[in-house]
Amino acid sequence: MSKQKPNEWLKWICSSQNFDELVENYDRWADIYETDVGEVWKPVPLAASSMLAKYMPNKQGTILDVGAGTGLVGIALTQLGFENIIGTDISPGMLAKAAEKDVYKSLVCCFIGDEKFRNLKMASGIIATGVFAESHAGSGELNKLQDNIEPEGVLVFTARESFLPKLKEVLDQPEWTLVDSKVMPIYEDPIYLLAYKIRKK
Repeated sequence: MSKQKPNEWLKWICSSQNFDELVENYDRWADIYETDVGEVWKPVPLAASSMLAKYMPNKQGTILDVGAGTGLVGIALTQLGFENIIGTDISPGMLAKAAEKDVYKSLVCCFIGDEKFRNLKMASGIIATGVFAESHAGSGELNKLQDNIEPEGVLVFTARESFLPKLKEVLDQPEWTLVDSKVMPIYEDPIYLLAYKIRKK
């Protein structure tokens, strides 16, 4: 894959036809991912990590970085003083790049809700940037995240404005309380950065 403009790589990765193709595309992309997303995506990991830090003052708490990719969120969390970060991703190639950052307690190749994911340590905070999107993860996966979060845990995630209606049923659950939101107009279809506190059912 050669270097592409933001709208091109966004359209390309979101046009993956199935799970296996999505994994294959991310594996192929891993070596030049950070160059491609570069300046466009750069503000998102820090903004998401800062939002999580605002509602999770305990820096010793466990954080799940879901869809960790090459580790950009892990770096941002570490800069904010968090130490117990577990990264997950569907792509072995992306996780290999994340491992080079040396900021994660562990890295696990899995997808939301599978056996490996369910067996992860319960987290005080979960952060997921770029995960909830076309051909990636939807309402079913978002709903499953609450199984891995501690009572009153904080979930921070991103979704493009056009994708949010597909998540509404989950977000409207009485156990989910919106505590913060921020619009990041880095694409024509703006990114929403959202923080929820989740009470256990």
